[in-house]
Amino acid sequence: MKKKIILITAFHSFISKNILNTDVFDILKSNKNLSIVLAVPKPKEKFFLKIYASDNVSVVGIDVPSAISKPSSVFFSRLSNLLIDSHYLWYKRAERLDSTRTIFAYTKYFVEQLFVKIFSPFRLSRIILRYGFVKKGEVKSIKKVFEEIHPDILFATDVFDEMDVLFMREARSRNIKLIGMVRSWDNCYSKGVMRVVPDNLIVNNLEIKKEAIILHDISAEKIYVGGLPQFDASKREVRTNREEFFKDIGADPNKKLIFFGPAGSILSDTDWQIAEIVRRAISYHRLPPTQVFVSNHPNHPADFSKFKNDGSFIFATLGKVFSENAKDTELTNVDTKRLRDLIYYADVIVYVASTVGIDSLQFDKPQIIIDFDGWEKKPYIKSVRRYHDEDHMKKMLVLGGVTVVMSENELIDAINKYFKNPSWNKDGRDHMRKQQFHNLDGKAGKRVGNYLISILKN
Repeated sequence: MKKKIILITAFHSFISKNILNTDVFDILKSNKNLSIVLAVPKPKEKFFLKIYASDNVSVVGIDVPSAISKPSSVFFSRLSNLLIDSHYLWYKRAERLDSTRTIFAYTKYFVEQLFVKIFSPFRLSRIILRYGFVKKGEVKSIKKVFEEIHPDILFATDVFDEMDVLFMREARSRNIKLIGMVRSWDNCYSKGVMRVVPDNLIVNNLEIKKEAIILHDISAEKIYVGGLPQFDASKREVRTNREEFFKDIGADPNKKLIFFGPAGSILSDTDWQIAEIVRRAISYHRLPPTQVFVSNHPNHPADFSKFKNDGSFIFATLGKVFSENAKDTELTNVDTKRLRDLIYYADVIVYVASTVGIDSLQFDKPQIIIDFDGWEKKPYIKSVRRYHDEDHMKKMLVLGGVTVVMSENELIDAINKYFKNPSWNKDGRDHMRKQQFHNLDGKAGKRVGNYLISILKN
């Protein structure tokens, strides 16, 4: 019996964590009737070969910059962003206007806003975009991959990623079976309209399913809700011994531990001020004996060069870096295990515009969102406040499981309150967990993997 060839995209740095290091990939690899080809960025080809290659798994490296910089790729990407009327895509346009206040910039902003309001509500606009993209969006390097591999099916692990989109376009033009997956909880609002509608779509939860139906015209019967495979390990792995773990990270097991997930330098320049506010609160005994572990976002670490550490802060950036571009970072199994241990042993999770809030739900950890800019009074379009008004965030925050603080005093008061009563807002966190995880039973990877196998058999 001839093996079926499944081409799997792995361009976003979180695909290793979300798919390849989970039961999803194990189930696919164990099927002897499958030949798996991983499409990855060229600089990471050797890394993927070393970690994932086997008898039925091969790797092909692709030159990402040249593919996504093609004029047709850029045109359809920009157009797709004008066909979703979301808070995130609005403030990105407003940011560009704020940075260049010229007559041309004002004209461009108002024309784009008018375009969004006129055309985004109509499905016909999205149909025309998709038709044009499939007809005119060809990229020769992607075409060559398909001609050499002859895949029977494409599994696009991130249907909004610029490279995934190009692979999906090629698969659709060749009438190759196409299965897609929404990578993250914000993507349906923040990445523009889905440029290629897959034959089947896998999503994490019912909220994303609703968004895919309403915003991206996906038929409900084509959508499979599988959960979040990357969190399965938390239900079955043994946690590192507390004393051993604290020693490993250079922390004191007798002190309280705050996990701080900063926004990162791309999103904010006041992360260091939040750290300084907490450091002073510790120093002036406004908080009990406390230490803070700062876990930088692997794709956009924060700038703490102005922060003067007195020993109460521990800094780390998880992941393997491949280039000066932080977005090339890959999270290994060791990194994700370390992250789970950090969250598990933290007393409070504090963050700005980060998915660490989702990570902390698996262990029912108290969480605080920073909704102010340190000591500065920034206009809304430059403030971290804009991030927490994003559509996907508002859906979660309304459930009441997160304390949103808007000043230094509110932050210190909230930390102390959670130290004394970790169950504060527990009901809200339970609602958040149900909304985001769908079913946190440690079996999401098996569900998604078996679903993919069932599609392959048809």
